[in-house]
Formats: sequence, C-alpha cells, structure tokens
Amino acid sequence: MLTELLYEKKNYLTLLFWVTLGIFTGPLVYVVVPLHMLFLRNKGEWLWILLGLWVILTLSDSRQYIFGFAKNLKTVMMLAMAYLFILMPKIEKDPIRFVKPFIPFFLVAFISLVGSPVGFTGFQKTVSYILLLTVIPPLVDLLLTYERDRFLYHLVMVGVIILSTGIALRFLSPGFVIFKGERFSGLLGNPNGMGIYGFIFTVLFTIIQYFHRDLFTKGQIIFVYIIILLSLVMAGSRGGLFSTALFVAAWFLIKRDPVMGFIVMTLLFVSYQIILANFETIVTSLGLADYFRLETLETGSGRVVVAEVAWENIQKNYWFSHGFTFDEHVLASYQDYFERHGHQGNVHNSWLTMWMNTGLVGLVLFCVGWLTAFIRASRHTPLVWALLFGMLISISVESWLTASLNPFTIVLVIILSLLGNEKFFTSDG
Repeated sequence: MLTELLYEKKNYLTLLFWVTLGIFTGPLVYVVVPLHMLFLRNKGEWLWILLGLWVILTLSDSRQYIFGFAKNLKTVMMLAMAYLFILMPKIEKDPIRFVKPFIPFFLVAFISLVGSPVGFTGFQKTVSYILLLTVIPPLVDLLLTYERDRFLYHLVMVGVIILSTGIALRFLSPGFVIFKGERFSGLLGNPNGMGIYGFIFTVLFTIIQYFHRDLFTKGQIIFVYIIILLSLVMAGSRGGLFSTALFVAAWFLIKRDPVMGFIVMTLLFVSYQIILANFETIVTSLGLADYFRLETLETGSGRVVVAEVAWENIQKNYWFSHGFTFDEHVLASYQDYFERHGHQGNVHNSWLTMWMNTGLVGLVLFCVGWLTAFIRASRHTPLVWALLFGMLISISVESWLTASLNPFTIVLVIILSLLGNEKFFTSDG
C-alpha cells in the first residue's frame, strides 16, 4: 500500500498543495486550482482531477475555519468541470445517459423557481446538480477504459487517507475532530456526516474489492475495514451504523440468493418500525444505552420537531413548490423554535426535503431518476440492490441526497457509474 502511494507521491502532493494553498493564501486558491485542473487535463491526469474534487467536497463539509475556502472552491471547481466536460474524450455513445432520466425532474425544479424567494440560490444549486450527474459518469467511463485498476485503487486510497487522518487527529488534536466537545466527526462537519461517509465508503470499497480481488491483499482489506469500523463506532451515528449494517446484511443475502435476498430485505425494511419499537429494549439489555443516546431516540435528536414543521409547510405546496433551497428559507424562520428544542433546523430527511422544494411531482420524478440508475446497474449485478437498502435508511434520516456538492452524492454517482459499465467487470484492466 505504501509503495503505491509513494509511486504516486507527486499527485498526492498536488492535492495537498491545493489544500495548503486554500488554508494559507485565501482567494488565490480560486484561480490557481482551476488553472491547475486544466494543466492536469493537458497531461491526461483525469483521475486526479476527480479525486481532487472529492477531497475538496469532503473538506467543504467541515466546520473548521481553516477549511472554509473549500465551500467556495467546490463551486469554482464544478464550473471548471463543466468546461472540462466539453474537452473530455467521449468513450460511450451516449455520454449523458446517466442524467437523461432526471430531465423531467430538472424541468420541474426549474419551473418551481418561478416566483421563489430564493430563486437565484435555487438556480445555482439546480445547475450544480445537473453538472454533477452530467460530468461525473462519463469521467468514470473514461477512467475505466484507460486506467481502470489505477483509478479504483487510488479511489479507495483517498478515502482511506481521509478516514485515517481523522482517526489520527482524534489522538493528536482531539479538539479538531470532536464535534461540540462530545462526538467524533473526523474531517467531516459532524458525527452524522461521518456516519454517511463511513456507510458510502463501505459500499464503494466492498464493491471494488469483491469484483477486483487482485487489487488489495488480504491484510490491506482487513486494514481498510478496521479504519471504516473505527470511524463509524467513534462517530456513534445511528443512521451511519444502521445503514451500513443493512447494506452488509443485504450484500450477503443477495450474494447467496438474489431473489430470496431481495424479498427478505424488502420485508425487513418494511417492518423496520417493529425493530424501532423494540430498539430501546435491545440496546438497554446490551448495556449500550449511553452509546446510542436513547434519551434522544424518541425525538430523533430534535428531528421530530423539524419534521412536523416540514410536513406543515408541505401541505401549502403539496404538488409543486418553489425549487431548491426553499426548505432552508422556510426553516430559517423557525430557528429560535428549533433551538429551544435542541435542533439546528435541518430536515434530516431526503424525502421531506425534496418534497418541500419541488412538491410531490418533483419528488416522484427525482426517485424515478435514481431508480433508473439502479435498474441499469442491476443488469450487470443484483448486488447493487444491497446499496439501495442501506441508502434508503440513510436518506430517511439525512438530507444528503438532495444536495449535489457534498462528499456523499458524488460517491453514489461514481458507484452507480461503475456498476452500470461493463468495463468495470471485465477481467482485463
């Protein structure tokens, strides 16, 4: 593992240079990084453009002041990616096949912005989502075609470095990675973000090492899973732990018998209310009441309060709404009310968030777009449904799927792009 990292040390130093530049030079980073991306493109280093974008998206989720530059840099980089998309060699006959099923949704999203109190911000976020779904899949196709093994290996390594750095800082500089002096968040913005990151990276690594067993040694595989498990356990994110556990269970069941596995997991997911009803008893009997924060279970750490507000406002814009970021506009007026109930005001539910923003029509079209991507991937392997089951839990307790420029949605797009391309499964690479 160390040998491969040293071999690519110049490229890893490039990513470190971007971060260092952002920390110490401020606005200069918004000029240098896009220009550097063009330089990498001229050298054919599309891999490090993609990995660099993922790193900046990860740091943009952080609440640390020194990473504040990443919040604006990610937007600049996404615009640069739009330009690079035009220059990118097109490998597939239909390079926009991933985004096509989402076109009806985006039409509704744009129409919803008419008369919106946050129209300009909503327009920006809608465009950024389009760019993500348009640019990333053909870039994955390109990398699978010309440097598949290198791409897959360093995709995993970047995730490992991010998680390992967070764990190391837990002991070297605890205040940097402990959220509000209580829970571990790694390099992410909060423990729940760490939970999502741990879940989605578990899926990514499991899929890569399963279909490409020669990429990693047995010792390396064990090491990566230990790093992920430590991150999840230290963060104590119920959503992250549950979604990861459901993915693992679905993975083994579907691998053993796709049809029966799918049926069992469907029944398990549908009956999750029964599990939740007995969750307190189970956890208490295991002596884990403090770890799972049972005192906040009934209110979902304030989620029930904000969900009630969200549902109340959904009734006012049931079928159509006012576009992306409208939820933030609405919930901002309840900030004092949420603080009294110990909550920061995020909906923490992708279904409700998208319903608030685009109405029921937009929500249904949004789901159709993602379901199409899963169906396309399932033509190559039924194991993609294991991801779906885990993801359904995750997006039911967090709103990450409704945003494009975060470190989670891009990984989901990469995973579905991998599984939707036959070159990922071929023996040569």
